[in-house]
Amino acid sequence: MKKLSLLVGGIILSGAVLAQKPDASVPMTLEGQLGFNASTLSFDAPAIRFRYFLADNIAARVTLMVDNTKTTENFYEGPGVTEGASGEYITKDNGWGAAIGAEYHFAGTDRLSPYAGIDIMFGGSKVTTEGTDSDGTSYVADYSETSETPTSMFGVNLVAGTDYYFAENFYVGMELGFGWMSTTWKEGEASVTSGGTTVSGPIRAEEKESTLGNNFMGQFRLGWRF
Repeated sequence: MKKLSLLVGGIILSGAVLAQKPDASVPMTLEGQLGFNASTLSFDAPAIRFRYFLADNIAARVTLMVDNTKTTENFYEGPGVTEGASGEYITKDNGWGAAIGAEYHFAGTDRLSPYAGIDIMFGGSKVTTEGTDSDGTSYVADYSETSETPTSMFGVNLVAGTDYYFAENFYVGMELGFGWMSTTWKEGEASVTSGGTTVSGPIRAEEKESTLGNNFMGQFRLGWRF
């Protein structure tokens, strides 16, 4: 019984040792992220992040994200009608984002590594629409349209989070962000065909909008340090 107790105790102790956070001799981490948007109660596109620890408590980081969404709406020729003639309107948003930054890690515990940091963010997207027998609001017979609008983004984000090492060099984490972001909607192009006549030209003059708030808020993270 005594030997069994010693064996169990040894296993528990070895597991605790293996789960300790590494030092700067294991300087790199690679992690996957899933973002949660509190304002819309929805998950954002997943991202990957690479970190390099310059010292035990200071790390540089690079984050990359690709976000491709597609929405299809169907419109029918009469209210409440779901059969017969119909139109379709498709919206696609193909975007990418990146961030470079740094983290400062506080003392924490053997397994827990809280940190604060800053990110410089940038990115862009292309929003396209395609309507067939629909203008995006209703059914329109013998009508079609297409459009394309590019966007760009730049921002600064303050972050706070923590890593929890549950096994040797493996961790889970949570991160919250607060910052400023500016989005530029650039001049786009559109083409409309109605009654056999096609008209093409620019749409939406360039405009900018800025936000101050929860950029990239709520990152759930799973990582490996190597």
